[in-house]
Amino acid sequence: MASLRALHAFSLLAKLGRASLAAERLGVSPSALSHLMRKLESELGATLILRDGRGLNLTEEGQRLAHGLGDSFDQIEEAVDTFRRRGRTELRISTVSTLATRWLIPKLPEFQKLQPDVEILLSASTRTVDLDRENYDCAIRLGKGNWQGVESVLLWQEHLAVAMAPSLLTDAIASGPQSLSGIRLLHTASRRGDWTRWLGGNGLAPAETASGMVLESRDLAIQAAIAGMGAIVIDKRFVTREVSAGHLVHPDWPVVELDTGYWFVRSPHRPQSRQVAAFREWLRSAA
Repeated sequence: MASLRALHAFSLLAKLGRASLAAERLGVSPSALSHLMRKLESELGATLILRDGRGLNLTEEGQRLAHGLGDSFDQIEEAVDTFRRRGRTELRISTVSTLATRWLIPKLPEFQKLQPDVEILLSASTRTVDLDRENYDCAIRLGKGNWQGVESVLLWQEHLAVAMAPSLLTDAIASGPQSLSGIRLLHTASRRGDWTRWLGGNGLAPAETASGMVLESRDLAIQAAIAGMGAIVIDKRFVTREVSAGHLVHPDWPVVELDTGYWFVRSPHRPQSRQVAAFREWLRSAA
């Protein structure tokens, strides 16, 4: 029987097309790879590789062997990897992009220290996933918590606060929210009404919100605010790092509470696993 190591080396060479890459993947030197190829050819009694100054090419018999091997070694590696991970427990989470990047991911190392055997699979999407039919254990949703057919736990009630670059916060601007007419307002496409909500919540006319720069995401709006391009309204939890670093400041103006919030949700029709219960309790504490 032909050497499995030599067959693996040949399979890598056929797939990658370069001896140096195949040798690196196999963890051997190029000369050791060449020795394995000659050994395989001797064992099979066939020339598999044409060696010339331009590199290595498969012969017709080499192409036939490569086709027969297919992705068998990839399947073996996947099976071994799955076996090695048998002691780990997966936790599949769905949430929205802003919460994932601005709040959840920076805090997840804390959860991993508490639950080191839990492997997290995190998906960010604006789409509301079906927790009964799709392969998610839980989700963090933004809304009023009145979804049908899910178990909901409020993490925090959403609010809006003004943030801007320190260079924009002059004495005149700091005098009060009415001074906003002197600053460009930054909007997020999916949250176009946030400035209207904040101004209305402070008894100010929302006429100015018709103008200003519109950015695709809150991440982009935050970066534009840091660059001094204008002011944003956002939940303070999403800019704590920027405020701590001195890149953004909050004027001493009122915060407007909204009727929406971020909720931990799961399907009550599925058994609650240990990792889901641990994640829910950690979320409530972290929030």
